[in-house]
Parts: sequence; structure tokens; C-alpha cells
Amino acid sequence: MPSRPTAATEEAWHALLVAHSRLLPQLDSELRRSHDLPLEWYDVLVQLAQAGGTLTMGQLAGRLLIGASRCSRRVDRMVDVGLLERRRDERDSRVIHARLTDPGRALQRRAAATHLEGVQTHFGRFLDDDLATRMGRSLRAAVADLEPPSRS
Repeated sequence: MPSRPTAATEEAWHALLVAHSRLLPQLDSELRRSHDLPLEWYDVLVQLAQAGGTLTMGQLAGRLLIGASRCSRRVDRMVDVGLLERRRDERDSRVIHARLTDPGRALQRRAAATHLEGVQTHFGRFLDDDLATRMGRSLRAAVADLEPPSRS
């Protein structure tokens, strides 16, 4: 018979779900208000900045935890406003890279201060470094042996 979570585990699970459902809209609102930038676009900018400015569309979709078609539509909209550009791979023309433009890089840097302040205000201030370390370790362990969901 499978074991059941303790009451404390159930409470922590529920708190995680509530926090996720409330924090993301709050952080999105702050980025939109301050930079006219949705959180999902900010995530694209951050992933590309952390990767040195360029990723293949497949790599980007994987880092964003979304499907390829959704990633492509998001990148298209960001290309339309000049934050990103698409480039064909020089060695394999079937591979497309998403690349940060100078305006995209500048917006990511400006928005980072707003986003990180929001993360600290709405989340980080409730954790000391030891708890944050243990929480991160526990959450990574909880999903370590699970396959990422298929995102078609």
C-alpha cells in the first residue's frame, strides 16, 4: 500500500501551489507596470542572456519548459518588437537560433532589478539562506527522477 504524506507535507504542498499561483501574477504585474514586459518574455530574455545571448529554438523551449510551437510563437512576437532575432545555423540550415538584440539585452538588464526586487519582497525575505538551500535541494530532488512533461 502506498504511503500517505504527513499533514505537514500536505500543508507544504498546498502552500507551494498557492504561492506559485499568486507570486507569478504579482511578478508579471510588476514587470508589465515598470517595463511593459510580460514575465514570460522576461524569462526568454533571461534564458538567452544566461546562455551568452543565443540558443537554438529547441534549447530555448527546453529552458522555458514549453513546447516548440509555443516557444516559436513567443519568439516571433519578440522578434516583431525588436527584442530578438532569428538566425539560421551556419553549419545546419535546419537549425534556427534565437538571439538577443541590443535592445533586448538592455531591457533584460533594466527589468532584472524590478524582477529580483519582487522575488526578494514577495518570497526571499521569508527565507534565510539555510532554508532557501534546503528548499532548493528538496525541490530538485523531488523532480530529479521524473521525466519532463511532453510539451508538443
